[in-house]
Amino acid sequence: MERVDAAEFVPAAPPPDPAAGAEVMPRPQGFLTAGHLYRGIEQGLDDLASRLGESVLFVGEPRAQATPDRFRWPQLIAVTDLVSARAALDEIIEQGEGARGDWQPAHYGRFFGIWNEYQKLREQDPSFEPARPVIPAFTQQPFDIDQPQPQPTEPVTREVAELFNLGYEVLLQVLTRFFTHTDESDEQLDVLVHAAFGIMGGVLKPSGNALTRLPVGADNPGCTAGPAFQMFYQMGNFVPWREAAWVLLSERAAVLSGSARDAPRVPGSSGRSAPPPRPPRGWQNSLPGMYRMTCGRLEATARPR
Repeated sequence: MERVDAAEFVPAAPPPDPAAGAEVMPRPQGFLTAGHLYRGIEQGLDDLASRLGESVLFVGEPRAQATPDRFRWPQLIAVTDLVSARAALDEIIEQGEGARGDWQPAHYGRFFGIWNEYQKLREQDPSFEPARPVIPAFTQQPFDIDQPQPQPTEPVTREVAELFNLGYEVLLQVLTRFFTHTDESDEQLDVLVHAAFGIMGGVLKPSGNALTRLPVGADNPGCTAGPAFQMFYQMGNFVPWREAAWVLLSERAAVLSGSARDAPRVPGSSGRSAPPPRPPRGWQNSLPGMYRMTCGRLEATARPR
């Protein structure tokens, strides 16, 4: 089948050549689809396993795997050997692209169905808008973006955006510790998992939804704020020593809990003809309790025994 680019498509640069078998250093390669990428990973695992042996290739700590039992997610596949690695890759491909099966329940099929429904609704009502007019609510100029980014000038919006970013930071730190843990007990690993899920559903979701209803400010009329998932530094592993890592986790959890406790409340209309959008009622009340539940467990478990 001949592959033809769209009429107005202009490639930024020629695609890189495939890696040759004799190459030993990594370099960028071109992949046609996500499925192509993962099949390349599968081929690489097969080659390495045949040359090195599975015992040399799969050297990671099995307890660092996200298992179905610990995460209460039956579809998870713990990768400990070549068979489980292939099964995990197959799952990713089938869920994402439906490459070798029914594509309709895969991600592509679901998004395609949403697009079709959206087109029908727009035909019935051209004024239909399914999303809020959000722009990323950066609270500082991102270190990895050169172009100046707008920042919220509404005080309440800015505070909620900072709270969301703080929650996102702690979430990443918790997950990083789980996947790079050293001598944690099963109880401590469970605390990390439960804290991560608690922050996702009980913190980021309500504060993120609230943020999309808040105005950015006078410099961006008609726009509301969207979570920027902003990182203020490169995220990496902490330290291998458990006690030091958990002391840091405890400190960030305490900061997060205090910020949630002091989360701003959106004022009512101040005499203006059109009051600003308001977040869902009671969203602030759910945050302190959720932070205490998740971060409190982190703090308690981190205390020296």
